[in-house]
Amino acid sequence: MRLAVKLLLLDEEDRVLLIHAKDPKTQAECWYPVGGGVEADESLQAAAAREAYDETGLRDLPTGIHVWTRDHTYEFNGETVDVHEEWLLHRVAHFTPAPAQLSEYETTTVLGFRWWTAQELIETAETVFPPQLGKLLTDLPAGD
Repeated sequence: MRLAVKLLLLDEEDRVLLIHAKDPKTQAECWYPVGGGVEADESLQAAAAREAYDETGLRDLPTGIHVWTRDHTYEFNGETVDVHEEWLLHRVAHFTPAPAQLSEYETTTVLGFRWWTAQELIETAETVFPPQLGKLLTDLPAGD
């Protein structure tokens, strides 16, 4: 099982940044949080900072607060992936994502980004991972 860190990047209005992607095999589109695999010698915070920079261009990621853990199996590009996810909440100033170092694979799957409110996630008919993300966000502690 692969260890992954998932980032809840919340701006001043409690909107979460999600990545819009397309599965190359099925062409199915979905939205998911920033994040990825944790290297063997990395802390969760170091992996979070690396993923935030690579995927969104965000530098100086504030320290995250651990909010959830999830074991999950998913299929993407015809492969089954087992992950153990550690979810970190990071409060950040609103910014326009500009990926710094997408992998070759990510450049073919990432379609864009959007800041979502919890209510928009609850109401959307689009595919969001995890599916209950909007509800989970409403249960988080309020921002400063």
